Amino acid sequence: MDHKAQAAAVQEKDRTQLAPLSDKHWQALIALHRTLLHEHHDFFLASQHPSATPALQRLALEYSMPARMWKHAIHSFLELLRKRLPESLEYMLCFICLAYHIVALLYETVPVFSDTWRECLGDISRYRMAIEDEDMRDREVWAGMGRSWYGEAADENPTVGRLYHLLAILARPYALQQLFFYSRSLACIQPFAGTRDSIMTLLDLVLVERVQRTRMQPILT
Repeated sequence: MDHKAQAAAVQEKDRTQLAPLSDKHWQALIALHRTLLHEHHDFFLASQHPSATPALQRLALEYSMPARMWKHAIHSFLELLRKRLPESLEYMLCFICLAYHIVALLYETVPVFSDTWRECLGDISRYRMAIEDEDMRDREVWAGMGRSWYGEAADENPTVGRLYHLLAILARPYALQQLFFYSRSLACIQPFAGTRDSIMTLLDLVLVERVQRTRMQPILT
């Protein structure tokens, strides 16, 4: 068993050992993160209001508040929900809807951080796509939304390789398109560090599929 398989086995073991949470506990967590999102929303509206003082207007940038909101109010909880699947599916769907609504609202009302909001909306869309196993049309809709947000972000920030790396992830299962975005990610002024490993993984998968197809072809004599 290679290291990746071992890591997956450990992760699966950890997931099965997690004690289930009660509905009351889940509701409390949802309420907490809903409050965090609304508090951040109110802060951004107040700090970017035309009547706000220059010192107040600088706070969001000085303390990296968009990144803090994503990390503490959204991403950390999404990861908790993901690790608790399928127990947490209903709550994850609910929270994704809430988070997407709040960030979309910030995108409209606080455009000074529109680059961050685009990437956040792309990330939320990607989480929603990843947990859709029943309706493939819905899965593709959310994948399309993620590609759209990441594409807009990349258009505005063509030097950031991370955005092309994310577009490559959503290009699956089209290997050639993935390779194109991975190449863009490496060619940027700010290349994404994990792209080289992703390219090698992609090439390994393509090679395995090619070998399998070759073995299935009839032998001509």
